[in-house]
Amino acid sequence: MREPHLGTLLRAVIRGFEYNIPQMISFVDTEIDLQTWERVSEVTFVSSSEIEVNLMSLFREMMGHASIPAFFGQALTEKYPNLLQDIYSMDRGMMFFLMGLPSWFPWPGVMEAHLARRRLWHAMSDLQGALDAVVVGAPVDSSWGGLEDVSEFIMKRHSFFKGEDSLQ
Repeated sequence: MREPHLGTLLRAVIRGFEYNIPQMISFVDTEIDLQTWERVSEVTFVSSSEIEVNLMSLFREMMGHASIPAFFGQALTEKYPNLLQDIYSMDRGMMFFLMGLPSWFPWPGVMEAHLARRRLWHAMSDLQGALDAVVVGAPVDSSWGGLEDVSEFIMKRHSFFKGEDSLQ
């Protein structure tokens, strides 16, 4: 993570924040109308001008909703909307993985950590397949769009690990 990629990615994250800040808090009473980060951040409607919110959770969610698209493109979070929650679940269960506990172990959180890891593997494998197609110029599944907004850093990294020199 050095220049020029670091500066480019930081500018993309900042653009994501700038885009989302006007929608940061919606002040609505119906859960269906809340933004994703509001649902996760325990927003409680008080009045049309007041809410209660877990501020740290709200900022963490907004950071994730700005960072993931900056690196991997918007299609990843659109196709897998629970990606951030799966990352957090897997992170909470990291000690279970380090201890080698199987998914069936009767301890709170073990199963959820394993399920979250499986969902993340699936999402990242799906993205990997789409990027493989882009690198070799093959058609990409239409659910991914064109993947033009995947960062140059990720595309070069992907190309490097695949042994392709086409994107250098």
